[in-house]
Amino acid sequence: MGGFALLSLFYVLVGIPVVRRLVTNRRATFDRRFTPEDRALVQQAAFFLLVPVSVALHELGHAVAVWSFGGRVTDFGFYVFAGFVAYREPFSDAQEIVVALAGPLVNVFLSAGAIAAVLLKKPPLRAAYNELLLQFALLSGVNALVFYPVLDLVSSLDGDWRQMYFGGEPAISVAILIAHASILGGSWWAWRLPSVRERINILTGLPGDVERGPLGGLRRSPAARAAIAGTPAGKVFAEGAVRVRDGWPEPTEFDLRREGDRTFVVIHWHGAHHAVFAVDSEDGAVTIYGAIPRPGSPDLDRRVIRRLPAPVTPDALTLELRLAMEAVDAWEPTVAP
Repeated sequence: MGGFALLSLFYVLVGIPVVRRLVTNRRATFDRRFTPEDRALVQQAAFFLLVPVSVALHELGHAVAVWSFGGRVTDFGFYVFAGFVAYREPFSDAQEIVVALAGPLVNVFLSAGAIAAVLLKKPPLRAAYNELLLQFALLSGVNALVFYPVLDLVSSLDGDWRQMYFGGEPAISVAILIAHASILGGSWWAWRLPSVRERINILTGLPGDVERGPLGGLRRSPAARAAIAGTPAGKVFAEGAVRVRDGWPEPTEFDLRREGDRTFVVIHWHGAHHAVFAVDSEDGAVTIYGAIPRPGSPDLDRRVIRRLPAPVTPDALTLELRLAMEAVDAWEPTVAP
C-alpha cells in the first residue's frame, strides 16, 4: 500500500485548500442561489470530503463480512483515499469471495442511496446538496465498478475483483459477473433516458443548454452548440476553434457559449488549466483573453491579449487564437495581491 499511501497523502494536501474554501463559504455555497462557482466547489468537495467516507465504509464492509463468518481482523489500514483489511482465518473459497465482495457492495449501496435521495426526496433538497450527492454517487460507483476492477485485473494488485473472479468458485464468480454487467448496463441505460437527465438537471440547477457527461463532466449540449454555431459570430468562432484544436500539439477542447447578445468561445488545454477566450461585441469586434491559474487563489489570472476590429474572418481568428495560446503557454503565474 506504499504507493497508494503516498497518492492519498498528495490528495490530502491538494484537498486542504478546497475544504478551507468550503468551510469559509458554506453559507453562500449551500444557499438557494447555486452559481457556477458554487458548483465547481461542491464537485471538488465531493471528492475530497465524501470519497474518504466511501473508502472507510468500503473497508468496514470487508471487516463486517470477516466478523460475520467468525473470523478475526488482524490489521486495518485507512489512508483517507485508500485502505485495506487483513485477516487470517481458514475460510472457504466461497467465504473469501464474499469478504472481497462486501467492500464494492457497500459502494453500490452508497451510490444507490445518494441517487435515491436526489430523485425521491420530497420536497427536493437544494441544488447544491443534490449536486454534492450526485457527484458522490458517480465517484463512488465509477471508482468501485469501473476503475478499481480494471486496475485490479490488469495489474498485480491482487485486490477484491481478482479474488471475486478467480477465487476458485466459478459459479459464484459468474453470478458476480452477471450482476456487475447488469449494474453497469442498467446505469448506462437509465442515464441515457432524456426524462432522467432532465430531472437531474432540474434538481441540480443545471442550465437547460448544458448536459452532464457519463462520468460527471459538464458540456454544452449538441443542440445548444449547433444553435450557437448557426449564428454569424458562432460560425466564425467554431471554424477558428476547430482549426486551432486540430493543429495544437496536445489534447485541446473548446466550448461555444452565448450569454445575452454576446457570443464567445473558450479553448482550454493542459488539463483545462490554460485557457483562451474570444468574445464578440456589438460592433463586430472580437476581444481575446488568456487565463491561467493564480497560485494560492481560486481566481484565474486573466489578461487581455488582442482586440480584432470588425469584420473578423475565420482565417484571422485562427491565427490570433493560435498566437494567444502560445502567449499563454509562456506566461508566468502571478500571486494574488
